[in-house]
Amino acid sequence: MEFLQLKEEEFMEFADTHPLRNMWQTKEMAETRRIRGFDIYYVGVKENGKIIAGSMISTIPLFMGYKYAQALRGYLIDFNNFELFDFFHNHLVEFLKEKKCMKLRIDPYLEYCQRDLDGNAVEGGFNNQPVVDHLAALGYKHNGFTRGIDLGVEPRWMYTIPYKGLQPDELIKTFERNCQRSIKNTEKFNVTVRELKREDLHLFMDVMKHTEERREFEGRDETYYTMMYDVYSKNDNIKFLYCEENLVDYLGILNKDLAAQQKIEADALKRLESQNSKKMRNKLNEAQNQIQQLNKKIADIEKLRAEKGDVIVLSSGVFFTYGRETICLMSGVYDEYMQFASPFAMHWKMMKEGIAKGQDRYNLYGISGIFEKEANDYGVYLFKKEWNGEVNELLGEFDYIFNPFMNSVYNTLRSIKHKIKG
Repeated sequence: MEFLQLKEEEFMEFADTHPLRNMWQTKEMAETRRIRGFDIYYVGVKENGKIIAGSMISTIPLFMGYKYAQALRGYLIDFNNFELFDFFHNHLVEFLKEKKCMKLRIDPYLEYCQRDLDGNAVEGGFNNQPVVDHLAALGYKHNGFTRGIDLGVEPRWMYTIPYKGLQPDELIKTFERNCQRSIKNTEKFNVTVRELKREDLHLFMDVMKHTEERREFEGRDETYYTMMYDVYSKNDNIKFLYCEENLVDYLGILNKDLAAQQKIEADALKRLESQNSKKMRNKLNEAQNQIQQLNKKIADIEKLRAEKGDVIVLSSGVFFTYGRETICLMSGVYDEYMQFASPFAMHWKMMKEGIAKGQDRYNLYGISGIFEKEANDYGVYLFKKEWNGEVNELLGEFDYIFNPFMNSVYNTLRSIKHKIKG
């Protein structure tokens, strides 16, 4: 085996087919890191001229000439092949020491423990505790089996919908009934999903700012998303979507439904004149209830149209497509338009595209890993759960310290600085 620096092209050729491939280990992510001041290195192990392990490593100055290194969602390696891992690790340590790195952080895109939809360990399911133990034996410090949402780091818990080998008409049958109904309603009422161009990203940002205020978190600014668009759109790996509703068309559909119910009502009344059956009375009552609801809905939509105009934006999101999955990185919705269930339309569109591309799964991304009703994201989790997918718990973050003394000095000074600011 041979450890060496790789050319970008050969690394990507290797990464594109690796089982753990992900958007963080790509040349596009490397480009975004360069823009933010990082140096980029591609390293790997070759055997008989073939790459069998590798990673994109980014470094940035940290303290007194020392650097901080990251292997975002890396490494791309068989973590259970300890002989290969040790060879890669030992040579990587020497490589990064030469670059005067003080600390390395990894957060492998590898699941830790198989979980059910309530977060419980699956009896007889896989468990990668031996990998965690081996990393610890090599000197990696595990930052814990964390739960919760921390927007400063990539999530340790995710929610995915597998669809390998399925067609859309087969996949939709696996969703919970409410999810199926919501998708059909978005189709019936013509919720339109559009792709945003670069000059229209302000529409996405408007929705996100509203969502951030409603859910009390602070997200990225427009400059960040514009940079991501510029980098990832080159190979069609990113999409910004938004949903809109044409209220004129929507009123037309509602009025058509109203006319149909009024016809049922008239027919039932006529039949009851000659045949006073319980079945016909129930049919009349149901029609009249539907008429009442439709009249209220029509009045509400006419009022909304008078206030907002003929077309309204409902929701928006940003999606990454790479390798075996499509990821919904971030999405938001105007809470006053929840009735249109537009997020279902966005996700369903991207799932169908993923199936057409031959991908394995759709990734709704971060969840807290807390499954009790008291969890801050419990409502969001219930929405994700309607897709009847899978809970994925990743290994988490690990730090490898090259210079314990300088790292201790750095942490002490950083702690003092934060106390002074506080």
